[in-house]
Amino acid sequence: MNKKLLFVLILAAIFLMTACNKPVENAAENVQTTKTLPPATEAATDIPPTETPNVFVVDPVDPETVAYDFVTEVCSAVWTTNATYLPCPGHLEEKEGGYIEATDHTVLEGMVSVEAPLLVGLPGKGYPEGVGLFGKYPPFTVYPGDTFQATIACQGDADCNLGFSLEYYDQSGSVIPISWNWLHQAGDGPQEVSADLSSAAGQVVELFLVLRQEEELENQWGVWINPYISRDPSAKPLPTAEIFPTPTPDPDDKTPGVISGMVDMSSAPPYLKDSMNGGSSPVAVVFFNQSDGTYWWIHTSLTGHPYYQMTVSPGEYQVVAFAQGVGDVPYVSGGYTGQNPSCGKNLKTVTMLPNGRLENIVITDWNWTCSGTAYRPSKPGGVPLP
Repeated sequence: MNKKLLFVLILAAIFLMTACNKPVENAAENVQTTKTLPPATEAATDIPPTETPNVFVVDPVDPETVAYDFVTEVCSAVWTTNATYLPCPGHLEEKEGGYIEATDHTVLEGMVSVEAPLLVGLPGKGYPEGVGLFGKYPPFTVYPGDTFQATIACQGDADCNLGFSLEYYDQSGSVIPISWNWLHQAGDGPQEVSADLSSAAGQVVELFLVLRQEEELENQWGVWINPYISRDPSAKPLPTAEIFPTPTPDPDDKTPGVISGMVDMSSAPPYLKDSMNGGSSPVAVVFFNQSDGTYWWIHTSLTGHPYYQMTVSPGEYQVVAFAQGVGDVPYVSGGYTGQNPSCGKNLKTVTMLPNGRLENIVITDWNWTCSGTAYRPSKPGGVPLP
């Protein structure tokens, strides 16, 4: 190889080596045409934040501190209005007469969701003074330190104005006037309530959960959230003998009592036993006070339930039911005689003591079958027939 050709090859090799080792200045220029993504934190600012659900949170309860659970035992209670006994759980198709149900979730006023043990109740509609929803629970022994706990609210968009109460019959059977009462209106929001039961410690009582309408509004649905009685696990019962002094009757005590029972239609006119009315037609039950000549009255349910319950003042009473007559007969009547079956017997007079209760007053003696055989008072003009 001649020297000239060798020199050319050496120059070419040097050029190639220099080209390979040169920094790639245009590399940066090539990637600048690609858009750089912003950091993840910057991108997230363009997404609207997730809204927090509107939920009412109920604190969990230690099971060892629960002496009585009103939700679990809801159908152990007897549920009534002042006109009828109610099924448990209730039937929505008959809610106009009152309703009770236990559930584990619902929507409260302000459309707030809640998941917890709770009771949903509706007082009966269309009855006279004394209307309400009453749940009488089985006998319960109160220990020192026992405390009733619950949260109360209106349900959903109900425009409610309700009195929530915890009441009780004491061991002697006397009704204790509204013991613990809380008023609640739509818009108040869930309201925590509690009651110290120390005043009843040592007694075997029958507790009532009560809803009362404070004004006439439609669909006043109320909610008891997690109602229960809390108790210190180390608490000891009191001897009942130490706290039950013999009460001295007070002749001036005018505290009302409760009278309840049913209307037996077996001897009533056939047209009053129309099956379309659930086996019986509604009637007006009148409580004639023999002590002062006054009277109280109430209608049984329009859904055919024959039961009634009424609050009356102390006194001597005769109890009579009045129903629609036919033709020229304005009305027919049935009376409480203290006997069943009964036909043509005289009315029995019962005594209502202050804070007392009279139960199982069964009206069974209808003058349709036993016409003219026993005295029945006339229907007062102020008592309408249903």
